[in-house]
Amino acid sequence: MQANLVSCLFILDSEKNGNIRKNDIKKIKILVTDEEELPEIPFKAKGIKNQIKKNISSIIGSDYFHVEQVFSYDHGAELDVIYLGITNMENIIKLKKGYKLIEFKVENNNTIIFGDKKFKYKTIENIENKNIEYTHEIQAEDNIKLTLLKLLITYKKIRSSLDNTDMLFKFMGGTFTLEDVRIVYELIKDTSVDKSNFRKKIIKYCEKVEEKKTEKKGYRPSQKYSFKPLKGDVWL
Repeated sequence: MQANLVSCLFILDSEKNGNIRKNDIKKIKILVTDEEELPEIPFKAKGIKNQIKKNISSIIGSDYFHVEQVFSYDHGAELDVIYLGITNMENIIKLKKGYKLIEFKVENNNTIIFGDKKFKYKTIENIENKNIEYTHEIQAEDNIKLTLLKLLITYKKIRSSLDNTDMLFKFMGGTFTLEDVRIVYELIKDTSVDKSNFRKKIIKYCEKVEEKKTEKKGYRPSQKYSFKPLKGDVWL
């Protein structure tokens, strides 16, 4: 059986808003080949995680990203070991030729946005031996269905981890505002939260960053923060 190591690298991108008083426009993007396939390398017995790290680093020109194994998928004569990667656009130094970044989003728990395309899907609950297992039926052609399935399952891993790990902050750049964190949380979760309550929950994990005062009058920029991990605690 052929075994492969597959990378699902999710990147937070921020586009400047024309109105400086408004927040930047946030998007989640995914790293794919020019043929819109996920980066993949053959499995080697030793140092699997390091193999993934080296491969991603060689593609984005940086080694500043989070990576962890999510699941494995057996299809026919091949076994894919799927790794989740997370970083910020500021860590994408130079993309290797043959790769690109495209938008990725999951809406209403039934639609996948993949670049400029939309695909419908539904999640089915199966009960076996008193355990609930979930399968996803995606309305797409076979040549892209497997890619979408890998991304969807990995994205759901991110969603499920936002409320009990520091995974959300792995999307942030070196500095960020509290509003940035909330916007990204809502983007990934596809929901809305109470601003005041959300800030109260995350503020202890955010350390103020002093910045040079601007010469502009009549505009006060938002306070910037950096992530402050708390050992043995969860952030929300």
